Amino acid sequence: MKLYHVSKVPNIEVLQPKKSTHGIPYVYATSNLELGLLFGSSKSYGDFDGCYGTIDGKPYFYEAYPNAFKRRFENEVCYIYEVDSTTFKSGKTSFRSEVVSKQPVRVLSCKKVDDLYSLLLSLINDGKIEYKQYNENCAEYVEMINEHIKDRLICFGILQNKDSRTYKFCKEKFSKIINELESRKEQNKEQ
Repeated sequence: MKLYHVSKVPNIEVLQPKKSTHGIPYVYATSNLELGLLFGSSKSYGDFDGCYGTIDGKPYFYEAYPNAFKRRFENEVCYIYEVDSTTFKSGKTSFRSEVVSKQPVRVLSCKKVDDLYSLLLSLINDGKIEYKQYNENCAEYVEMINEHIKDRLICFGILQNKDSRTYKFCKEKFSKIINELESRKEQNKEQ
């Protein structure tokens, strides 16, 4: 099976395990190239740009705020690395479409993507990625996104690190949610 790791870093010959949101040093990969491309941006705020993953094997990206997709992917160059699949395991993270390795992983080949935004738009137009623009007029959509953002803020401990770039970004984009969670935290302290 072919596995892909998409990165903004060029000229990698061996991928080294690194800590991410899971707190364990892993090399991450996926057999779904279209999904992998959603991780190819250097301007990403990860789970705070939108909801993304796969449904029945088809990647999706639902914006968490207006123009999140364009902000994340426009003017981005990335590299698609096909990697040796020998040491990868599934089921080690909550993200079903990814596999991880605790060991360094050899790169088998690399392809440069000069315009990630255009490539993703083409894949959306071809029906290979489901994309939803942020829709503030759809109460169900806004509620789904807000619950996603709340979950991510709590899960990753963003509220405890007010000096982080992620907290500052979230405070700008999701101030109502941050204020609500911080108010709730203060009320719980008083009780």
